[in-house]
Amino acid sequence: MLKSQEIQLAQSKRRERMAAIQKADEISDDGRTELRKLADEYEGAEVELRAALLLEDAEREQIKEPDKAATDFDRECRSFDLSAVIAAQVDGKPLAGREAEVSQELEQRHGQGQKGIRFPWEALEQRADVATDASAGTSQELASRPVMNALERFFETSAAGRFGVNVLQVTGTPTFPEITGGTGLSWVAEGSGADAAALTTTSASPAIHTATGRYLLTRQAIRQNSALQSILRRDLSEVMREGIDLAIFRGTGADEQPAGFETVLTGGRTTALDDVASFSEFLLRATEIQETAKLSDPALVRIAGAPIVHQTLADTLVSGTAVSELDRLKSASFGMLWSSQVSARGARDATDKGASTVYFGAGSNNAYVPTWGSPELIVDPYSESKTGKVALTMFAFLDVLIQRTATHYFKLTGVQDRA
Repeated sequence: MLKSQEIQLAQSKRRERMAAIQKADEISDDGRTELRKLADEYEGAEVELRAALLLEDAEREQIKEPDKAATDFDRECRSFDLSAVIAAQVDGKPLAGREAEVSQELEQRHGQGQKGIRFPWEALEQRADVATDASAGTSQELASRPVMNALERFFETSAAGRFGVNVLQVTGTPTFPEITGGTGLSWVAEGSGADAAALTTTSASPAIHTATGRYLLTRQAIRQNSALQSILRRDLSEVMREGIDLAIFRGTGADEQPAGFETVLTGGRTTALDDVASFSEFLLRATEIQETAKLSDPALVRIAGAPIVHQTLADTLVSGTAVSELDRLKSASFGMLWSSQVSARGARDATDKGASTVYFGAGSNNAYVPTWGSPELIVDPYSESKTGKVALTMFAFLDVLIQRTATHYFKLTGVQDRA
C-alpha cells in the first residue's frame, strides 16, 4: 500500500472517532482531551499526506514508460530492406512485415505514391562505417543514435552539403522571406525610444521538381548476391546525391530542372577570370564575400571548384620555393571542396587550356533544398524481361532555393587549369 493511502486510511478512522465523540449528548473532559488530540493528529497527517502525494507523483514520472513511437519508427526505417521490396515485386507478392508497415506509415504522412512504393530516406544510408554494439548477447544495433535526421545525413557528404546548402522537409507551398533593407541597431538614452525603421522584404516560394533515377538489376543478382542490400544503398544513394548536387550547382531552371548557382548568380555576382587559377585571385573574391556577408571568421567562407583546379593550385609553386598556391590558400583558413559535380573540367582550347567555374559562398542557412515527403520506388520486372533484368526507378521531389545572392555568393568563371 502506498504511503498516501495509509495516511488516508488513518485519517478516515480519526474522522469516525471524532464524529462518535461529538454525537454524545454531553462530552466529558476525557472526550474533549481525546478530541483535541485527534484534531492535532489530523492536522499533522494532512501535511504528511500532501508531501507523500508530491513524492509519489515525482516517482511516478521518473519510472513512467517513455513514448517510443518516434524512435521505434526511426529504428524500423533504418532497417528498411530495399532488396526485400524488389524481391516481392519481382515475384508478384505483396509487401509484408517491416517494409509494408513502414511504407504504409509514410503514405499516411506524405500521401500515397502515384505508382511507386514509399520508402524512407534512411534506406539510402550507407551503414558500413556506422559503429555497432557487437558484444555477445546483443542484436548488433547502433551503438549511438545519430543526432541528425535521415535527410540531413543523406546530404551530409554531398558537395552541396559541404558548401553550406541546407536540406529540409516541407509541405504545401512554403514561403521563404528575406529582409533586403531597413534593418539597423539604434542607440537611445534612458527612457527614450527609436522610431521603427521601414523594412524592405522579399519572399520566394519553391516550386516542386521531380528527380528520377533508373537502375538495372539482373534476376541472378537479386537471388544470389548476399550483399545486395548494401549495394543498393550505395548505388541508389550515389545516383540521387550526384544528380541533386549537379542541380544545385549547375541547374539551368529549364527542362524541369531547378535553378542552381550557375543560373542564379548573374550580373554583378559573377566575373570571368580567363586566366590560370591563383591564390591572389581566390583571396580577393573570398575576402569580398567575407566583407559583404559581414563574417567574423574567414573559415566561414567556402570555395567550391572542379578537381582540376585543386590540381592546378597544388602544381603551381611560388617562384624559388616549395610552397604551392594551394598551400597559401589553405593558410588563409578558407573552407575548400573540390568535386566534379560543382563544375566539369572544361574542354581544351587551341592552346590546350581548359576552363571551369569556381563558387564562393558564406556560411550556411542561405541556400536550401526543400523536399516534399519521402522518395518513391517503382520496381519494373517486365520492360527489361528479354534480358532478364529488373528496372528500378526512383523518384524524389525537391527544389533549390538560394537567398542573399547579392552578399553571400559569387561565381568566378573562366578559371583555367594552366597558364
